[in-house]
This record gives sequence, structure tokens and C-alpha cells, in this order.
Amino acid sequence: MNKQSHIKTVVILVSLVLFIALCYFANNYTQRLFYPKKYEEYVEKYAQEYAVPEYVVYSVILIESDFKCDAVSQKGACGLMQLMPSTYEWLVELTNGTVMDIFDPNENIKYGTYYLSMLYEKYKDWTLALCAYNAGTGNVDEWLKDEPFTIRFLETQHYVNKLEVAMDKYKSLYYG
Repeated sequence: MNKQSHIKTVVILVSLVLFIALCYFANNYTQRLFYPKKYEEYVEKYAQEYAVPEYVVYSVILIESDFKCDAVSQKGACGLMQLMPSTYEWLVELTNGTVMDIFDPNENIKYGTYYLSMLYEKYKDWTLALCAYNAGTGNVDEWLKDEPFTIRFLETQHYVNKLEVAMDKYKSLYYG
């Protein structure tokens, strides 16, 4: 191999490595657009305060409201973490707080994260906690009587599947 062909080979290899690196970082950047970390100050604060992994909180917000603080579901759940007003009021009462604005990102993330921590404390398993977040503790308690455990609501199965994908993405993009 002469000197000129050797230089061409090195240039091609370096270009290939740079192209692969660029694709990796562009893909990582693009994925972060679909899995953002909005409201970081509240998520970080309450995730730490209530011992809930940040990626769980971000995933719930993404799946529940797509980070829209004014979101309202057909069933009446409100805000980023889609809390039912009665659940929000109950959680505020439990913490001796003052009912303010369920749509306020700080309030919604605070009480949504607190609720997730309560569910995890009860079930000691994130899949079960997330099922209960979606379908209620009464349903999950009934499902636990089954051997093996089965999620009886198709909506909750889809919900948990979407959350597991989101949690994996958040872990790999930000916490890996």
C-alpha cells in the first residue's frame, strides 16, 4: 500500500468513526426531545423528599399529561400527574397542607409524587404501585388474589407497558 492510499484509508476510517459518533449523539439528542425533563426543580425536590426515583416521576408525567399542566382527563383527573380532585384533597389533608391549585406544577408534582411513594410503600413493587396509580388500590388488591397476578384491565396493562418503556428510556438517557 502506498502512502497516498494509506492516507485515504485513515481518512475514511476517521470519517466513519466521526459519522458513527455523530449519529449516536444526534439520536440521543432526538430521544431527549421525546423524553424531556421539564419541571426539574419540582421533580428533583419531591422525588428526593418522598424517595421516588426521578425517572418514575418523569415517566408518569409524560404518560399521564405529556407535560401539559392544564390537562384534564375524561374522568376528571387534573394536571401534570393527573390527580383526581378528591385524591388531591385527601393527600393535602394527610400532609396537613392547604388545598391550593391542583393545576399548579409544584402542587401537582408534590402530591402526585407523594401518592406514588405511598403506593410503593404499600406494594413494595413499582409495577403494582403504577397499576394502583391507574386503576386504584381496591382493584390491585383484588388482582393480587389471583395466582399468578394478572392485570385485569386492558387500559391498565397498556398504561403500565407505556410507563415501563418510558422509565427505561429515562434511565438510559439521563440516569444510566
